[in-house]
Amino acid sequence: MLPRLFCLLPLLFACSFAALAQVFEPGLLVRANGDTLRGEIENGFWVESPEFIRYRPAAGAPAKLFQPRQLRTVVFTGGRKFSYEALPFDHAAKTGLNDLPRSNYYDVRVDTLLAEVLLEGPVPLRRVVWNTITHYLLRRPNHPVLDLSERRYLRETDVGTLAITDGNNFRNQLTLYFGDCPAAVALTRTMPFTADGIVELVQQFNQACGPERQRTRSWVAEAAPRRRVAFQGGILAGARYNRIEGNYKLPTKPCVDCRPRPFAGLYAELYQPSRTTAVYGELGLSQFRSEGRALVNFSQATGPVFSTYEYRGLLGTARLGLRYFFPVHRKHQWLLGFAVELNRIYNPTYAPISGPPYRPYTEELGYAKTTLLPGIMLGWRRGRFTASADVQTYASSDRDGLSSVFFGSNFALRTSLSYRLGGNPDEADAHISKR
Repeated sequence: MLPRLFCLLPLLFACSFAALAQVFEPGLLVRANGDTLRGEIENGFWVESPEFIRYRPAAGAPAKLFQPRQLRTVVFTGGRKFSYEALPFDHAAKTGLNDLPRSNYYDVRVDTLLAEVLLEGPVPLRRVVWNTITHYLLRRPNHPVLDLSERRYLRETDVGTLAITDGNNFRNQLTLYFGDCPAAVALTRTMPFTADGIVELVQQFNQACGPERQRTRSWVAEAAPRRRVAFQGGILAGARYNRIEGNYKLPTKPCVDCRPRPFAGLYAELYQPSRTTAVYGELGLSQFRSEGRALVNFSQATGPVFSTYEYRGLLGTARLGLRYFFPVHRKHQWLLGFAVELNRIYNPTYAPISGPPYRPYTEELGYAKTTLLPGIMLGWRRGRFTASADVQTYASSDRDGLSSVFFGSNFALRTSLSYRLGGNPDEADAHISKR
């Protein structure tokens, strides 16, 4: 089980945690041509800049998909605001230990994206999350854009070792940027590197040194994430077709359980920010049949004596993996999933087939051994219901074959229908935001 989990880790880290919430809230879009569309916008609870926006003119109407380049502004009535802009920010900023550079260098590039609006007025403030690094971007009139971001790097010490060094000199940057405003400069000595701290400094500048000498519109309170993850769960049932050879190869009977069998269970999903990716878990129970063979005696005259037996029982299955939900124009969702599987036998019964009577220990019984490749799932979801089909491969009974590590002649095919129990926690948040 552990080797298969390690094989799944690259997949876990490769998934981007941008998402799909299926939660529509009142808002408006300003298109690139200047047209304003009022209605409902799907709230993706985005951390990184959204890659698409789904809009519908009214509840129950078909949704339309917009790419960022088709928009100027996205506004939620009870929440956040995004603006499509070309912004220069440092792509070399790193904080992860495995990615740290050996010097404090910069790689400023311009990207056009939907940036989150934190502050409006003469000094607008935008927030961009790029490769998990948060950038705060300020723009004073007649000044270049200032990019503030966390950054660390490796510095060689006097004794030749490498030390992790904080390269975020935001206080010095802000002191130079607002050097003509003593009130703002004084605040840089104590301000924290947070959205609230930077907004307060800019507001201090607006009030003391700005052209209108007053604070401007802030979106920080609305931009605070209401929920980073969301948990959902429910029941599932379906049919499972097992193609297994048993614990040894039978020349005249290569398959011992080639028939569909019903199964049922429970599932749970932990949606990540912001909802296209979910950690998936499942517990299921079904019936199965297999055959085994044991060496019960050996003599010089007859050689080894084997006992062949049949056993049946309940198959408990646990699965852990990832599901990725694809954006579509309608209210349904397509999903692709990957999962590792662990099986256990319960309440086995035995029946002899040939050879001397023999009653095996429970530890001698087993289901087909999974390969290192995870199971693959395809599905379709609408509302509380999800229909899916998946396949899991198992090693061949020839345990010595190296090909069985990844591929085998055994497999299980499943079709299932699941039903979500309870409400959508994101929907609950959405209702609260409308009050």
